[in-house]
Amino acid sequence: MSSKLASRAVVALALAAGAFVSTEGGSAQSTRTTPRFYPDDPIAADDDTAFDASGASEIELSENFDFLVNSFGSPGDRTLLRAVNVNTLDEVPDSSWFSNRIGVRDMPIAEIVRGPNKFPRLDAEEWTVVRGKGPGGFHPGFRAVHPADPKQVYQLEVDPPDHPQMASGAELIGTLVYHALGYHVTDVYTVRVDPAKMRIAPDATVRDASGTRKFTRGDLEGILRLAARDASGKVYMSASRFEDGKDLGHFQYYGTRPDDPNDIHPHEHRRELRANRVFSAWLGHDDSRAVNTLNMLLDANGRKHVRHYMYDFGAILGSATRFPDSITSGHEYYLDKSASLRALATLGFHIPGYVRAPHPPMPPSAGFVSSIAFDPARWKPNYPNAAFSNMRPDDAFWGARLVTRFSDEALRAIVGEVGYDDPRAAEYLVRTLIERRDRIARVWLTGVNPVTGFRLAADGALTFTNAAVDAEVAPPPARYTLTWSRFDNAMGTHVALGTETAASGTNATAPVTLPTDAEYIAVSVRTDQPGQPEWQPVHVYFRRDAGGWKTVGVFR
Repeated sequence: MSSKLASRAVVALALAAGAFVSTEGGSAQSTRTTPRFYPDDPIAADDDTAFDASGASEIELSENFDFLVNSFGSPGDRTLLRAVNVNTLDEVPDSSWFSNRIGVRDMPIAEIVRGPNKFPRLDAEEWTVVRGKGPGGFHPGFRAVHPADPKQVYQLEVDPPDHPQMASGAELIGTLVYHALGYHVTDVYTVRVDPAKMRIAPDATVRDASGTRKFTRGDLEGILRLAARDASGKVYMSASRFEDGKDLGHFQYYGTRPDDPNDIHPHEHRRELRANRVFSAWLGHDDSRAVNTLNMLLDANGRKHVRHYMYDFGAILGSATRFPDSITSGHEYYLDKSASLRALATLGFHIPGYVRAPHPPMPPSAGFVSSIAFDPARWKPNYPNAAFSNMRPDDAFWGARLVTRFSDEALRAIVGEVGYDDPRAAEYLVRTLIERRDRIARVWLTGVNPVTGFRLAADGALTFTNAAVDAEVAPPPARYTLTWSRFDNAMGTHVALGTETAASGTNATAPVTLPTDAEYIAVSVRTDQPGQPEWQPVHVYFRRDAGGWKTVGVFR
């Protein structure tokens, strides 16, 4: 359950502070009172639905409040500690926040492009408006049902007239990518709707600044005037299916939800939220903020729990939903102190490099997104975000590994699902996604010692991989230096096994025959890479099981 993973975070932090040591006599001194590893480590799933959350109710989050508190304040704990929800393998377990997919297995392209969607296509010919989107919605649209499934509500949103398929395409691409990454997302479809077949339910309402009132034909026509149409006059739209359960509003990127007993990890210290900075930078998701998330109260196994969703991707890539993104997107906050000071110091004559960069012409359906002047480490969302600010190199490494799992073929298939009428838009977006992916790999796969995927055979043969070398963003290192030890799990002590050894590749052998009575064996791997003096050794632990040695710990 959740408390199990939380209690073990203390052990992980102690190890991160530096515990891979041995004395000349062979045994290190330790004051450990609890074991470092438990029989069920590494935990694959955090059962954070264990407690009944039926007391949770909707929390309304003001978009203006979220902007102000994050722009002028510093909410959450900004201590740069190790992510608290990782397991002993330094990975993120499955939970109500995240479900491992492309990071742990090869996903067939057919599965990637299907995403969360119940149907391969949504071919509804008629739609009935049941309510407006509500106040504060920037992207024009409404909520509606279709005759084939009259109880299922969808949110339909339009593309701007001069940029057909820009926002709807971004919505679908973002949904498919985030689903493959492992986040919970809602079904999204691109549809074309004949305005003549749009109806309004007799009891349809819309909520605006004056309160709740009847949704009228004038409301619908006002939305359609802002919509792009294809050659036959049909309106391009995205259709997002509303999930089952009770809408509890949004989650914030800091703190915990007070009425959810399962929400015990501060959000700013959750790895999947910290590393979302990597994914947001890749996709140009500058709108990655609390109002574009979703909490749903679900009923399962006789009790209720909260599931957390990433939601609303209409403003990623080159889209700002109603118009193309601006050239400052990803480079400056809405209120950016450093940019303002530079402008003030130069009396407004300073022109940033990203403005002067030779950006290529972009098809209207692609909006404005570029890999020119894209610097992942300097990328910024619309306004600060506590989890993004807390991202450490190990969080970024985890995120970059997932990004590089998307092959060129997978990205072409994802973009191809939109069915762009303008083939130039599809070609441009695929090329940009590939170039930005590769830039992320060069920056964040090399931020830590990039060795991973450790396996130890019964005969002492060790194999592992180098994520940076595999991604072709770093040359093979001069050598790997390995230090082996026997580990006492109860006392937390190491006893050296043999002497330090070196390997030229990602295959090595323990220096001596591994003790037959040892339950745990450890190895420290140092990567001797010119130009990377800050890389620290990676400490790896193996436990003897009936089938041999099982990898149970990886600490960077």
